[in-house]
Amino acid sequence: MAAPDLTVDLALVLAVDCSTSIDVADFRLQMDGLAAALRHPSLARVIAEGEHRQIALTQVLWSDRWTQHIVLPWIILSNDASLEHAAQLIGAIERKSQPGGTGLAAAIDTAALILEQTLPFAADRRSIDVSGDGQDNEGGDAGAARDRAVARGITINGLPILSGSSTLEDYYRTQVIGGPGAFIEPAAEIMSFKDTILRKLLREIGRPVV
Repeated sequence: MAAPDLTVDLALVLAVDCSTSIDVADFRLQMDGLAAALRHPSLARVIAEGEHRQIALTQVLWSDRWTQHIVLPWIILSNDASLEHAAQLIGAIERKSQPGGTGLAAAIDTAALILEQTLPFAADRRSIDVSGDGQDNEGGDAGAARDRAVARGITINGLPILSGSSTLEDYYRTQVIGGPGAFIEPAAEIMSFKDTILRKLLREIGRPVV
């Protein structure tokens, strides 16, 4: 149900890679890392510093260009209790996407549509948080999908999981991120995801300066 009288500082879509290169253990590390970040006391503090003292969060899992699943409907985060509730929900998420190619462009388009069509209240800012360990290999154009989202007033930030790749960080910089204050926060490997996602969420919520 729409709530036009409710405004959040940020509406954020977490778009998490579940393609073939992300195995079951890697997926669990991502979910546990997100849950730990939501429980970190610094996250509650930065949310409380916003004008409206609340943000909205949803999560989508993606793999190939045909496969995207919303696994966490929109939820308001405004205090320790709501953050703990979200952490429990994310920590319990099971992998729904079947392993497949890396449909990054389709994931960006889907996340933008979620912000455009399902957000039930007003948001001062709208952002997509894309995490993944590879370039689009499904025939999509991530840069074009990025440009479509930015034209709608959406910012895209990236968390590339490098795992030794010499090109993925540059790919995320040039083909994935865009919009006001857009940035990447690379993770050297999947084991670094927990610390990296916390830094990334703090930057996103705290309105980074270009």
